[in-house]
Amino acid sequence: MKAYIGIDVGTTNTKVIAVTRNGIERIHKLQTTKKLIDGVEFFDLDKIERNLRNTINAIRESYQIAGIACTSVGESVVPVASGRKLHDPIVWYDTCTKALQEENENLVNQLAPYIISGSRDIYYYSLYKILYMQRKGMVKLNDVEHWLPVSSYIAYRLTGTAVWDMTQAYRSHMVDIHRRCWNEQLLNAFDIPVQQLGKLDYTSSFVGYYDNIPVFLAGHDHLTGTYGLISLFGSELIFDSMGTASYIVGVATERENEFHLDRPFMKTGGNIGIAFQDKQYYLASGIRFHGKLIELVLKFLGLRLSSKRFEKLNSAISKMPTDYIFCIYTNGDNIVGEEADGVNFVQIPPDCSQEQVLQSVYLYLCYTSRITVESLWRLLGKLPIVVGGALVGNDVFMNYKASMLGETLYYLDTTELTALGASVAAVKGARDEETLLSLREKITFRKFEPLNEDVTQMNMLYRKISEQYKKLLKR
Repeated sequence: MKAYIGIDVGTTNTKVIAVTRNGIERIHKLQTTKKLIDGVEFFDLDKIERNLRNTINAIRESYQIAGIACTSVGESVVPVASGRKLHDPIVWYDTCTKALQEENENLVNQLAPYIISGSRDIYYYSLYKILYMQRKGMVKLNDVEHWLPVSSYIAYRLTGTAVWDMTQAYRSHMVDIHRRCWNEQLLNAFDIPVQQLGKLDYTSSFVGYYDNIPVFLAGHDHLTGTYGLISLFGSELIFDSMGTASYIVGVATERENEFHLDRPFMKTGGNIGIAFQDKQYYLASGIRFHGKLIELVLKFLGLRLSSKRFEKLNSAISKMPTDYIFCIYTNGDNIVGEEADGVNFVQIPPDCSQEQVLQSVYLYLCYTSRITVESLWRLLGKLPIVVGGALVGNDVFMNYKASMLGETLYYLDTTELTALGASVAAVKGARDEETLLSLREKITFRKFEPLNEDVTQMNMLYRKISEQYKKLLKR
C-alpha cells in the first residue's frame, strides 16, 4: 500500500508516522538525542539521522513510500558543506547566545525592525547561533556552504539539496516577511553571505529524491501542524497548540497591506510570520508556561497527572467557577510580557484549598488564551478555532476553555498533529488529491461545545479577572 512519511524532530522526542488513504497507519517514537559540550547543549544529529534512516527502512518493508517530509523545532541551525554537517546545532532554547543578542541589539533592531522581521529581537533566533558558532571557532565562515534548520538538514542529507522552508526562515530573524527574501542589509552587517543561507520555498515544495522517493519541504513544528490542520479542515483557522508552552496561531491571506505593521499587534508582543503561500501570513502569540504551569502546581501538591488523586481533584472542580481566587502572571505571558520573571502567584488567601489552586491555574490559562484569540479575531475575522496538545484529553479544562472563549472548539483525536502535518505536506507536494480527500473523510474533527449558561458565567468572570489585573498592574 502507498504511504507518506511525516517526520517531526522535537525537543525531546522524534516522531515518524506513516499515513495512507486510510489514515495514520504507523507511529514510531524515537528519542531526540542531545549532548553537552562546555556547558552548551547541542542536538546529536548523527544519532538522530541514524535512527530516522532505520525507521524509514523498516516502514519501507511494509509500504510503498510515495513521499517524505520532515518538520522540526526552529532556531537551531546546522553548518554544512559537501553533503555533511560541519558541527552539531545548538539546541534552540540554550542561553549561550544571550550576551551576543544584548551586544548587537541596537544594530539588529535598526536593520530588522518589526515592519521587516515581524518579531521583536530574541536571543535564541538563528542569527545569534550563527554568530556564536563563528565567534567560538566551532566553524570557519569560509568553510560553510549553507546554514540549515534541522528540518532542512534532514532533507539535505536525504537529497543533497539545501532549501529553507519560509516558516523556519522566519525563526532565523534574517528574513523580510513581506518581500519573502533574505534581509541582505542585516546579513551584510554581520558578514553572512546570502548564498550561505540558500533558497527559500513554501511548505510542500519538492526538494529532491531519496533512493527514488520524492522528498518535500516542511518547516517549523507549530506551523507544520497548522498547515496539516488547514489542509484537512478545509479553511484558514486559528490553531491553539497546548503543550509545555502554548502557541496560538491564526492564518489568513492579506488583502490590502493590513499585516504590514510597524509594531506588535498586542500590548505584550505578538508575531507576524510567513505562512504557506504568497500573501498568506500567520499571526501568533505564545505562553511559555502552559502545561508546564499545571505540572509545577501538581508537583507542589504532591500529585501526578496520571494519579487517581488528580482525577478526583479534577472532577471536584468540574462545575463552572464563580470566582478567581488569586492572580497569576508568568514571564512572557500576555498580561505582563517580559516585565516579570518566572511564575508568580499573587494574593493567595491563607485558607486556599487544592481545588481553588487548580481552578485558578485553569482560569489563568483560559483567560490568557481569550486575550490572544480576541486580538487575532480583530485582525483576521472570526476564524474557527482548532485545539491540540495533551490537554485536549482533560474534559474539565476544555469545558472551561470553550466556555471562556464562547466558541465551539474543534480537535483531532491524535497527539501527533505535527508529524501528521509533515505527512500532509508530502501528500500535497505529490499532488495526490485522492489520498488527501480520503484523509479528510477518515480523519474527522471532534468538538467541544459550551453551554450557554457556562458562557455567561465565564463572561462575567472574564470581566472580573480583567479588573483584578488592572488593579494589580497599577501598583
